Amino acid sequence: MIALALLLAAAPAAAESSVSTDSNASAPPAETVVTVPAAPGSEASASGTATGSTTTTGGTTTTTQTRQGELFGPPYGSRVGEKREGEVWRPIDAPTYSEKQPVPSESAVVGQSNPDLADTLKKKKEPVAPASKQRFALEVKMGPYLADVDRNWNGPGFGPYAKVFGETDPKTGETIGGPKKSLYGAIAFEWQITQKLAGPLGIGVQWSMARDKALAPLADGPDEDGFLRSRADTVRFTVMPIALQAVYRFELLADKVRWAPFVPYVKAGVAYGFWWTKNGNGNIAVIKDGEGKVVDRGRGGVWGYQLNLGMMLRLDFLDPDTARRFDRVSGINHTYLVGEWQMTRLANFGRKDSMNLGDSTWLLGLAMEF
Repeated sequence: MIALALLLAAAPAAAESSVSTDSNASAPPAETVVTVPAAPGSEASASGTATGSTTTTGGTTTTTQTRQGELFGPPYGSRVGEKREGEVWRPIDAPTYSEKQPVPSESAVVGQSNPDLADTLKKKKEPVAPASKQRFALEVKMGPYLADVDRNWNGPGFGPYAKVFGETDPKTGETIGGPKKSLYGAIAFEWQITQKLAGPLGIGVQWSMARDKALAPLADGPDEDGFLRSRADTVRFTVMPIALQAVYRFELLADKVRWAPFVPYVKAGVAYGFWWTKNGNGNIAVIKDGEGKVVDRGRGGVWGYQLNLGMMLRLDFLDPDTARRFDRVSGINHTYLVGEWQMTRLANFGRKDSMNLGDSTWLLGLAMEF
């Protein structure tokens, strides 16, 4: 018995249970409630309680406690869920990524030694600059032209103009056919007032010129070889119409549909045609009476009107990117190929005794808007 008692006294006591040495104990150990002092500065569950049991063995009383705070909250002295004196307690929230993260700078990318990503950032496309404002148009075009000077001639044979500038016999110099069309060049400039009518509406001016020449007829008859014209001197006839016109271009289709780059247009307005003729000496030709007095000079001008109907092919569709860059650099919005039919009536609005310089012809050229 003594050896057993010494063995039990030397063994450690259990944390939450009691061991009785008397198997004949008639009553269970009494349960007591022990109040645990609250932690300093505690606000939540400040008064914790603990339960325990008391066991008497051989006259020795052993009390075992169970801390209630371990069941309902953090243990005494823990920082979790507590606000200590002199500290600001804040709950720790998990990070959120609802907002878009910023793109790293190039220096950060270089610092991370990621050349592929750095190249990607460097190749970032610049925003497309808007097209320059469109205000004007310029056309350069040419075609055949023949002033209808002999339109009102009712006499026999060829008219006065055809006798000088018509087709001649190479052996005799005699007129055997009517005159041929000469090269006609024109430059048109347009101020576009508005762009709000599915295309620009504006006012334009066209300056044009055509020339014809022939060997000068001999006033004293044929020479010793029977040739009716001078072999050294030439006469020249020049007509220079200038037109003031209203212009409309339908550009909506070309603006909206890349593969339909066609722009029809119409021009109409008044015109005035200058004309002059020069002799073999390069001077304005004159008409003299029998006494040698000048009664008329070979120059003048007539009023009339002009109508142009045309179609333009917008060349931007060949390379749109190059066209946009060219616009930003030079201010030229569009370039075109131009084909048009032109009707010019220059006869002082139908007067019978007037010089007639009009013609109907086809013209081809280039145009640009800027």
